[in-house]
Amino acid sequence: MAALAISQCVSHVARPVSPMTQSNSSGSRQQLPIRSALILRKSTRWQWEKEQTGMTDAELKKHLQQKGTNVAELLENEKKQVQAVQQIVNELSKAGISARVVTRQQLVQYLPDTDLVISAGGDGTFLAAASAVSDQTPIIGINTDPIGSEGHLCVGGKTPPRNLIERLVSGNLNWVQRSRIRVTVSEKNSLFSMKKTAKKVTNLALNEVFIGEDEAAKVSTYNISIDDSQTVKQKSSGLIVSTGTGSTSWYLGMNRIDENATTSVLEALQSLGINVPITRNLVEKVVTTVNEKIPFEPDHPSFAFSIREPIFNATYKRTATRGFARKIRLESRCTNGYLVLDGSTKIPFPRGSIATIEINSNDALKTVIV
Repeated sequence: MAALAISQCVSHVARPVSPMTQSNSSGSRQQLPIRSALILRKSTRWQWEKEQTGMTDAELKKHLQQKGTNVAELLENEKKQVQAVQQIVNELSKAGISARVVTRQQLVQYLPDTDLVISAGGDGTFLAAASAVSDQTPIIGINTDPIGSEGHLCVGGKTPPRNLIERLVSGNLNWVQRSRIRVTVSEKNSLFSMKKTAKKVTNLALNEVFIGEDEAAKVSTYNISIDDSQTVKQKSSGLIVSTGTGSTSWYLGMNRIDENATTSVLEALQSLGINVPITRNLVEKVVTTVNEKIPFEPDHPSFAFSIREPIFNATYKRTATRGFARKIRLESRCTNGYLVLDGSTKIPFPRGSIATIEINSNDALKTVIV
């Protein structure tokens, strides 16, 4: 039984070939007619406090000082963001591109009339911009907060190229289609409901989707079908579905091995009579080799799934706990279940609801890599 389980897991983890690895690993270069751009700026603490309180600058400053907040630091961070955004606006203007700075609420309103979206902030700002774009409008992330964000999704990470706008205008940028996960949740009508159709909610996720109970300590129960296979009931601490873009984050942290686990495996091999020298050098090599194979390409045509702490017994049969797929269908048996997209968007997943998780090239996000 153990051998069968191992073979099942291995066959599912073997990942399909990505179109990026098959063809052009550096992405494609295209000359885009950019005439207008929307700039979504990072929401600083100062800006957030103003929106929440509705106070004037003087009133808010006094209010925060009374609470013991370091107002000077908040204002300095706000000043840096304003200056960084203004610099982007100036560079776009020099290139003949009109720019409008927008809030998250305004982004959707002005999207139909723009050629480009620029996120000015960190990875969180980029994800917020991406969640608003459902078509092929390209997005470029510029890390204006290198101290507070790694900028994995931004051009150049912590150090964006100085000639980024110039390269944009000249068509000297590498574009990639980052795969996204489409999530559709249908709530079943109760016996006493007057509605004839079930309510449907559809969203896109760039990094990952978590499905499970709202309270981490509770066991999540659901029925699951992977790639239209037979539906089985399952208990676990939740399920994570990840794109290639998200595979360097939560998905990697969940599946990576460490030195202690590796040493235990090598010791087990020794106890079985296999002569394996347990040295620090070997342990580090095994850890690095295994963990480097977990992340996958951002344009990969499949998503990866990983079941957290599955429960297998006579009632809940053993299934693959990790692998690649293009479609997963889930029926909630949770008490207070949720789907969480990219760590921010929460969609209720009450008992009886159906969640369909799919990946399609039409949902890909057009962005830049360097």
